[in-house]
Parts: sequence; C-alpha cells; structure tokens
Amino acid sequence: MAKIVPFRGVRYNPGRVPDPARVMAPPYDVISPSLQDELSLRHENNIVKLILGKTQSGDSEQDNRYTRSARFFQQWQDEEILVRDQEPSIYLYDQEYSIEDGQILVRHGVVALSRIEDFSTGLVKPHEKTLSDPKADRYQLTRACNANLSPVFALYSDPCCVLEVFCKREKNRDPDLAVRDDDGVTHRLWRTAEPSLISKVQSVLDNKPLLIADGHHRYEAAISYRNYMREKHPAYTGKELFNYVMICFSNMEDRGMQVFPAHRVVSNLPQFRLEAFFGELVDYFDIDSRPLDAASASARLEVRQTLAELGKSRHVLALFTGTDQIHYLSLKDEKVMDQFFDTKTPKVLRTLDVSILHRLVLGRLLKISHESLEKQSNLQYIKGFDEPFRLVAEEGAPLAFLMNPTRMSEVREVANSEEKMPQKSTYFYPKLLSGMVVNKIVEGESVGS
Repeated sequence: MAKIVPFRGVRYNPGRVPDPARVMAPPYDVISPSLQDELSLRHENNIVKLILGKTQSGDSEQDNRYTRSARFFQQWQDEEILVRDQEPSIYLYDQEYSIEDGQILVRHGVVALSRIEDFSTGLVKPHEKTLSDPKADRYQLTRACNANLSPVFALYSDPCCVLEVFCKREKNRDPDLAVRDDDGVTHRLWRTAEPSLISKVQSVLDNKPLLIADGHHRYEAAISYRNYMREKHPAYTGKELFNYVMICFSNMEDRGMQVFPAHRVVSNLPQFRLEAFFGELVDYFDIDSRPLDAASASARLEVRQTLAELGKSRHVLALFTGTDQIHYLSLKDEKVMDQFFDTKTPKVLRTLDVSILHRLVLGRLLKISHESLEKQSNLQYIKGFDEPFRLVAEEGAPLAFLMNPTRMSEVREVANSEEKMPQKSTYFYPKLLSGMVVNKIVEGESVGS
C-alpha cells in the first residue's frame, strides 16, 4: 500500500514576502499566457517563474526555461526568499470555497511524501489518459530543479473520515499560511512535526490505495525522474528522496470534495455543415430544442439546472450553436457505444458522457481524429459554464457542448477496473495552489533524515 513519510518542505519566508498571496499561482496547466504575464508582474518571486517559465528566442540546451527555473529556485533559496523547514513535517491543507447555491464548503488535505509506485502495482491508480508532451515537460522541470514544485492531488476512500478527526485539534491554532486566490478560495496550511499525529496519518494512509485526481503528468514525470536517478545511483536503497513524490491526500468521501465538468468548444472544422450534422445526430439522440437567450445569466443557469435534471435518468449533453436555442441531446440506446470499445471494457467507461461525446459525436459524426483531439487542434476545454456560450456567440466557434460532471463513483469504478477516461473527464475544484510548499529532492538525503 501507499508508504507515507514527512519531509522538510521549502516555503516562502514571511520576513521576505509579507504578502504571500502575491507569490502564489494556480497549477501550471490552467495558466493562460495572459495570466502568466500578470502573475509575473504581481511579484518578482512569483512561483509561476518556477513552474511555468517562458520560452525565449535563442534558447539552448544550456539556457532554457527549465534551466532558468532551476537558477531562480537556487537564487531564491540563497537569498532566503524560500527557506527549508528544519524538521521533517506534514502539512495540513484546507481549502474553503463557495458553490453556486451559496454553500461554504471546506476540502481537507494532508501534504506529505509518498513512495513512488509503478501503475502496474495497482497501489496508485490513474483515471485519465496522459499526453507525451506535458509529461516530458514536467520531467525536464523536475530534473532541472531537483524538486516537486507542485503537489500531485490524490484521493483515498475513508467513509469514517478518521483523518479529519485526527487533524482537527492541530487546526485549532492559527494557520502558518493563509491566502485567498483569484477565485475567492481561501487556502490554509498548518505545518506539524508532531510524531503522534504523523504516526496517525501514516496509519490511515499507509493502508489505502490512491487514485490520482489531478497531476497525472507530474506523477508520471516523478516515475521517470526516479528511474533516471536510480540509473545514476545503482546502489540505491529505496529510501532516497528521489524514490518519493510530494502528494496532497484528500478523502473522496469528504463533503468538501466536488467534481466539476470540463465543457468542450469545437472549432476549426472547414467542411462543417450544421444542418447535415443535426441530420446525423437524430440517428443516435433524442433532440429536445428549447428557446434560449444566451446573453441572460438566468437563462444560462436554467440550462445548467435542466441539464443536471435530465442527466439523472439519461446520458445527455447540451449543444449550443449560436442561435436562440439550446439543444439537449439524450442518447437513445447505450448499446451503440459497444462498437467503440472491446468486449472487456467495463460498461461504466463505454457509457460515460465524455466517452459518448468523444467517440460518437466528435470521432464518428464530426470526424475529428484521435490525434487531433490529443493535440487539441479542434477542441478547447472550458471549466466555466458561461464561457462556452461567449466563445460561440462572440468569437465564432461553431459548437459548444455543455457537460454534467462525472460522478465520483464513476471515477472510482473506472480506476479500479484499470481503465482510463478521456482527457479532461473531470475538473476537481478547487485547484491546489502552487507555492504553498515545495519538496526539494536533495541527493544523498533519505526519508527520515
């Protein structure tokens, strides 16, 4: 099972960075070029300069965005902008946020190191497919900096919420770090080196298989980095820091755990004809077209509510084409999906809403190749519900598909069957904030030292 250990985290020095919110950033893969620029301007030591350096003309093998990240990382430590904790610790991490109905939720997590396991062991389970380029990118960054700059986000199952009870007393004091991000989420971090609490955390997590929620590419990069370091140090014992990766562990049974959908906007279809497309849709879907004022926030909210209600009993997508209508597409017969998978593929994966969209609608009807989907040549993934409407209405994208969220039970079932969902099948919210704590992988150091 998962092997959990404390570590000496690297954190921003409050004496040098009195306003820590200015140096934090969301995960690298949700940072747009404009946000990247904005974060860099907020503070000269913003973590974005480490996790997402800019490519420059004249880059070479000796001077590139990875080597620059490594230089910044070392320079900030030399200047004590970043400081390493003296004792191996674990870090309790709460995220407080509101959802659309006004409820305030708190998602609880624990940041620690976990022994890296190959997926073949079944101890750590991915649930989404990964892409080669982002994996190579994260590996090069890890190798240049010798650090996990952002945690992998992994889930375990504990309906009794034992860990939450164990950690509650530690959180009675003020957090060591509290910041509010651009989405209004409050992030709180408590460092603890208390042996009894660490032992209790280990007793719970050491017996749990893990499901990767976010950070698949970072985890696969950690496997590659471990393998590289083992070749470099053939006498390794298994306790070296490079055999471990920084993970934020959260309970999938936590009330604060929310899964949001990633909506799809389709573009770059030169031969596309809307009337012909609808003519093909009717062979597979019941189409319920209703009036829509896409400029009205209340009307868009009604679409979301209707989509959720219809999705309780059928597989349904909402399609917006820029007109004064919204089209609800309900799959007529689940058996049509059998032809896209082999007989061993579990039904849960064959009939996911995202599988229906990717295999049947995008693949067969729109003839978008698997390679194009991977490269996102024709597809944008959008987290917000309003943005797809704008991209169609104002920027000329021909199609937007609005999705219901994938259920946690579906995520668990697909992972347990050792299958993987299409990319961006889930959007776990809120995102972990980069900059809260970093794991420095020091050659010659072992866990517990």
